[in-house]
Amino acid sequence: MGTGSGRRVAAALIALALAGVAVPDPAWAGTSFIPIPEIVTDPNEGNTFGILGVILFTDEKDEIKYMMAPDVSYNGTKGVYPVFRLFGYPSPDRRYSVTLGKSTTKDENYELDFSDRGFWDRRAFVAGNVIYERDSTERFFGLGNDSDEDRESNYTGNLTRALGSVGVWILPYVNVAYEMRIERYSIGRGQVNNIPFIQTEFPGMTAEDLFDATFYWAHRTAISYDTRDSYDIPTTGAHSELYVDGASPFLGSSTWFVKFGVNWRQFIPLWHGNPILALRAVADYMTTSDDTPFWELNSLGGRRSLRAFGGDRFIDQNRTLAGGELRTRVWERHVFGVNAEIEVAPFVETGKVFPKLGDNPINHLHWAYGVGFRGIARPQIVGFVDVGAGSEGVAVFTGVNYPF
Repeated sequence: MGTGSGRRVAAALIALALAGVAVPDPAWAGTSFIPIPEIVTDPNEGNTFGILGVILFTDEKDEIKYMMAPDVSYNGTKGVYPVFRLFGYPSPDRRYSVTLGKSTTKDENYELDFSDRGFWDRRAFVAGNVIYERDSTERFFGLGNDSDEDRESNYTGNLTRALGSVGVWILPYVNVAYEMRIERYSIGRGQVNNIPFIQTEFPGMTAEDLFDATFYWAHRTAISYDTRDSYDIPTTGAHSELYVDGASPFLGSSTWFVKFGVNWRQFIPLWHGNPILALRAVADYMTTSDDTPFWELNSLGGRRSLRAFGGDRFIDQNRTLAGGELRTRVWERHVFGVNAEIEVAPFVETGKVFPKLGDNPINHLHWAYGVGFRGIARPQIVGFVDVGAGSEGVAVFTGVNYPF
């Protein structure tokens, strides 16, 4: 149900910031190479080992303009998995990335991503993303806030998706945006041998054709209030968004749904700007046809929400989520030709999923507690390693950009 193209890059950025004793060769002014061993643990994937080579291209201000991060890794489920990654930051408002990866078994990931927040003299912004991904370690536990951990099942998620969005600032701190999504998703037999296949574990849903492949042409509109001082590494301000999203068979989609909700984030500098208290609250609701599959519903769990549980651990029509973290800069140094920083961020999160619009959104909550470690290369690069604990144990996640 999700993508993870930047997971190992995050560990590389943490290692970059920690390696304060190294100095690049002066003959390679503006370019640095950092070989980094990979040891990654993911609740779904398990243990991964490999080697990653990061090549940084910097400008005269020691800011990263381009970053290459190819790697070769081995995972007991996915096999040998070489991946090529290129990240471009040609201007403070524009960035793009390319990811190309194919394992020796089923898994593969091809992705192009682009965004420009300086369009039309910074009065508008545009973004696009195209991805094809196969992930053979996906999990499903059933629907509901109390889905049974013992009913864990495995499948391969096959995702083909194109996203395009455009937004316009109508007031100094207010913008409106439109997004179109074209997506095909299907499931197949997974590769985790000790966990049952989803269609075997949930025969009732199989009989009701709830695991059939789907196609969606969805449309989303949103209005946002944004006073953040930075899109990538905010230190003050707030961002709130109201949105509505929908699809219909009349426009070619497999089923119909309407989603709507609110997303709020606040960034409060303490003690002369360090640490930063980051807060968020989310409420996502939807109404659907009876044959809308689970991968189109709301979920909690993973590197972006409820960071003590595996990806998409809890799934239902509606969800609420709240939490905060204290982003504290503990180290900074000029290293490998860039200005690198380390943050430590203790966090707490709570949330639930539920089937009806009228259900109580704040009872029977799941909780996650933990600490995050972030490697930062300003003005736009963040890699994180977050360790969370909850009722089902400990989970470790990595990724690029802040979790929220």
